[in-house]
Amino acid sequence: MNASLVPVHMVDTVWPHVVAGFQRASTRSGGDLTVSDLWIGCRAGHCFLFVVQNEANDIIAATAWKPEAWGKGQRFRCLGLYGKGVREWADTLRNHVSQVAKLCGCNGLIADGRDGWKVIFPDAKRLRAVYEVAI
Repeated sequence: MNASLVPVHMVDTVWPHVVAGFQRASTRSGGDLTVSDLWIGCRAGHCFLFVVQNEANDIIAATAWKPEAWGKGQRFRCLGLYGKGVREWADTLRNHVSQVAKLCGCNGLIADGRDGWKVIFPDAKRLRAVYEVAI
C-alpha cells in the first residue's frame, strides 16, 4: 500500500477517479460538506487530497484534509474519507497524513463522523457529538 499527497496541479487529473467514492461517503454519513466543496478546496490548495494505492496502482482510498485554528492550536481536520479494506491501509495513511500535518504546523488530527474512525485512530478521544432533529 502506498499513501501519497496529490499535488495541486494533479487534482483535476485524479478527481474523476475519487469523486464517486467521496459521494458515497458523503451520502452515507450525511456530512455537512458537499463533494463540490472538497473539489474546490483541493483545487485551490486550501485542502490536501491524499490517495492510497495498491500494488497495481489502483486508488483504493482517498481523503481530504485542511489545517484549521482550534482553541488549543492548529489542527489538521479530515473533511472526507472513503475506502475499502481500511485495516490494510489505515496505518500507512495515518502516518503520511500526520507527517504533512506537522509540516503545516499542526499538533493534532481532527475527524468527525461515524465510529469507524476508531479503526484509524484507536487512541483518539471524543471531543463532541453532533445531533440532528427533524422539524
